[in-house]
Amino acid sequence: MANKILLTFLGVDLLFLLTGVLLIVSVFMFRAGMNATPSISNVATNLLMVQTPLEGALVNAILIFFTFVLSLPGAFLTTNRAILRVHSWFVIICGLLTLVIGLDVWFATLRTRSELASVWATQSPQEQSLLQQKFDCCGYTSSNSPPFQTDPTCPTPAAAAAKEGCIGPFSLYANQFEAVLFTIMFGIVAIDVITFFSSVVVLKDRAEQERYRHIDEKNGFGTI
Repeated sequence: MANKILLTFLGVDLLFLLTGVLLIVSVFMFRAGMNATPSISNVATNLLMVQTPLEGALVNAILIFFTFVLSLPGAFLTTNRAILRVHSWFVIICGLLTLVIGLDVWFATLRTRSELASVWATQSPQEQSLLQQKFDCCGYTSSNSPPFQTDPTCPTPAAAAAKEGCIGPFSLYANQFEAVLFTIMFGIVAIDVITFFSSVVVLKDRAEQERYRHIDEKNGFGTI
């Protein structure tokens, strides 16, 4: 009969692998979006992704794939515990790296307004106009500070003055976007913790099996 502990470990390990797939697919999707022509639908997301540690997420994904591959001989060489020990340490490294990325994104939410002001100031008039159209606002703090861009949302000074500045809706969007990111990161950390403890359980089970095998050998049952 299959070892239920080992089967559970393999299931959790597969879930661990899927977190790496999620990270690497997300990185390439965001990078593709950042290289696309700015539009109303992608301009805000692309500006936020510039400030997100995508390189760190990519390194973490590669490390997760390596750790998963390392777990396979550790899982199927049932008398070997050294590989699983090394695997457990790599899981810890993956978890710490994911936690650092999540905390970095979380801390960014604490300084959203101050950072978005500088982001807005460095954008071209076209991108500022796209942001105005996306969030139905004019200017950043107000229509005059800095001055709004003339577009269908803000066609005249009078129409622009009647609308709020983009600081409110843009900051709200940024906070919601970053909240999703760090929630995902912390969820991956939780999976890393489960994977680590699953590995520990397998190691403990194998230590027990080895102890009983030595007892049987001493009692003369080793060849039965």
